[in-house]
Amino acid sequence: TKTINTSGEKTVWVKCGGKTKDRVTAMLLGDSSGTKYPLFLVMKTGKSKVKAVVQENLTERQGFGKTLWKSVEPLQEQHGCQIFGNPTAWWNKDISLLFLQYHFAARPDRLTKKVLLLWDDFSAHFTDDVVAYAESINVILERIPPRYTWICQPADVAWNRPLKSQLRQKWLDLIRRQLRNAKQRGVPFKLQAPSRGTIVGWIADAWVDIPNSTIVNGFRKCRLVDGVLTDVDEIGGVVDEAVLGELMSTCAIEETLDPQHDISNSDVDDENVVQAQ
Repeated sequence: TKTINTSGEKTVWVKCGGKTKDRVTAMLLGDSSGTKYPLFLVMKTGKSKVKAVVQENLTERQGFGKTLWKSVEPLQEQHGCQIFGNPTAWWNKDISLLFLQYHFAARPDRLTKKVLLLWDDFSAHFTDDVVAYAESINVILERIPPRYTWICQPADVAWNRPLKSQLRQKWLDLIRRQLRNAKQRGVPFKLQAPSRGTIVGWIADAWVDIPNSTIVNGFRKCRLVDGVLTDVDEIGGVVDEAVLGELMSTCAIEETLDPQHDISNSDVDDENVVQAQ
């Protein structure tokens, strides 16, 4: 990762596109055979002041209002994922229940075969309702201790880094296009934030592009399954000198950010931005 600070400083430039309070939570699910399952995404949306409307949005449109749902529902179908909305874009117990139902309730061997699901120590993963429902569909919830996901959770060990690199590369590609368009039109450069649809597409495409061998590597590195680790090339997410120079000349760089937190995954109780199973 390139920086604009002196050698040795662990910082990287960051530019705000005007939507500093927007966020998305992504829940990943993969198994020890390397299979990847549909994403669950949680995006930020407003909350109605009318309780009846709030309940209707939750039960019929996964938290979104009627107007916004018209654009969100096609995104689900296009990218093969599930998208939920709430005012904080945080995961919660209701989505945990829906996650378990979506992925595990309809499996044909549910009555005879148990499934072990590794979940980090996040309150919404282990409410009484969630634990009881998991038990009812023969899913064993294994709690990963706080601050041990880096060694015990396949996603943190092997999946998140390449996923974040791909997301970073897509963001850099967008910046390059915006710089090029501004130059061609002869207008000052102004960074535009990606749309909701663009962000969903980025995450979905990045997940699709993660090799199955990377998924298996996560389980092997955690010593959950036997086998030899597979070498996987990790590319992307590095800004070249030309783009960096243009960003600096147009004052597009305003502050610095630790490179480990530009696209974050958190192991702090009740905070999970990119959460992987």
